[in-house]
Amino acid sequence: MTDFQIDQYLKRIGAERPHDLSPQSLMALTRAHLEQVPFEVLEMTEAHTEPSLEPEALFEKIVTNRRGGYCFELNKLFFLLLEALGFSCYPVGVRVLMGRPEPRAISHRGIVVCFGSEKWYCDVGFGGQGPKGILSLSDSGVQALTYESFRVLREDSGSYVIVYLDGETQTRMLKFRDELWLDVDFALLNGYYGSHSRSPFIQRKILYLCRPQGWISLVGDTFTEFRCGTATARTVTEAEARTLVKTQFGLHIPQWD
Repeated sequence: MTDFQIDQYLKRIGAERPHDLSPQSLMALTRAHLEQVPFEVLEMTEAHTEPSLEPEALFEKIVTNRRGGYCFELNKLFFLLLEALGFSCYPVGVRVLMGRPEPRAISHRGIVVCFGSEKWYCDVGFGGQGPKGILSLSDSGVQALTYESFRVLREDSGSYVIVYLDGETQTRMLKFRDELWLDVDFALLNGYYGSHSRSPFIQRKILYLCRPQGWISLVGDTFTEFRCGTATARTVTEAEARTLVKTQFGLHIPQWD
């Protein structure tokens, strides 16, 4: 990624170049990204095309054309930005548990960022009620992220498990091993989740965008706003959904013109 591309990317997310490489600067970049670039799968549901994971195509889509994307797109481009800024980081393959029976297949791309011996999980591409920020992998206590709470557990198998806390209820959400995954691994997953008839990402609209005090989502015909710990949801028509995509998520979808 060139200096010009770095500047354009930072302008896209409304962030400045970090003065240092620290968990605090990583959190600032991550939150800026989450609040400006939505998780969205409309390329698949509306254009019916498989997303490209080539860096040039990702930059054009997300930065130049101001679109969003899903995990294989967003977390790859953000990883390239972090790498270009000098962060020590690598991608990991993640199992999305969401409280369901295990084992689950790997279906998500995340990022591990290192600061000396400290490691943090970073994710700007999770389209669900997941961690909207960064989590320390060495802290087993409760970690708060914008009115939501999480814990990171280390299992005997060597895997990390991110747990979502809702009062007394604990839900195992994400699970991954601390090992580098290659682009070719994610290309295979993108080929399935980006086009296969059984992929959940081509069945209905799915959009998530963070806000300073929570997040908003549009899943199918349900629009949800999570603010200061409280979620409200309502059913919308197709016309209302398209208006929300434009006004609330800031997206222009050419197929709707």
